[in-house]
Amino acid sequence: MGRLHPVKGADRLIRAFMMIQRQFPHAKLVMAGPDEFGILEKYEAEIKELGLQKRVIFTGMVTGDVKQDLLERSNLFCLPSDAEGFSMAVLEALANSTAVLLSPGCHFPQVETYGAGKVVATEEGAMAKAMGELLKDRHELKEMGRKGREFVVRLYSWDMIVNKMENVYYAGIERHLSLNN
Repeated sequence: MGRLHPVKGADRLIRAFMMIQRQFPHAKLVMAGPDEFGILEKYEAEIKELGLQKRVIFTGMVTGDVKQDLLERSNLFCLPSDAEGFSMAVLEALANSTAVLLSPGCHFPQVETYGAGKVVATEEGAMAKAMGELLKDRHELKEMGRKGREFVVRLYSWDMIVNKMENVYYAGIERHLSLNN
């Protein structure tokens, strides 16, 4: 769920999925996001050549209820990005109780600490191995999803954000007052 952009690693995710798709004949890879670099056609040609066009689905940009539905029905959210600032897509997946498989470039090592997912190298073999291990255990995926939801509520809910902002303001006011006295 994000732009189809070379930095996001869509090509690696597709190849990793191709490596494990025979083990999981009912699994589908849904790639949701706009094609900003004109690379969709290349991906679709590779997928068609392998006969996987019913298993790898490109939805384009999704929002609102459609996005919510996709996240709620997903077993695993994968983002093998080379570089993310602060990924809202990752938070949205976690908030919807979806386990995550991320690259180090996503800068979310906490998902492993909280047991909400895995962080693996962007190399296709490593991603395929982790994806396969996760998809084999539906119970573990559900548990990771539950922990991911708890993680987001604990650290990124509006109440937590407001409390943190209040603390920043109070600290700034105290610092200002102490400098002026």
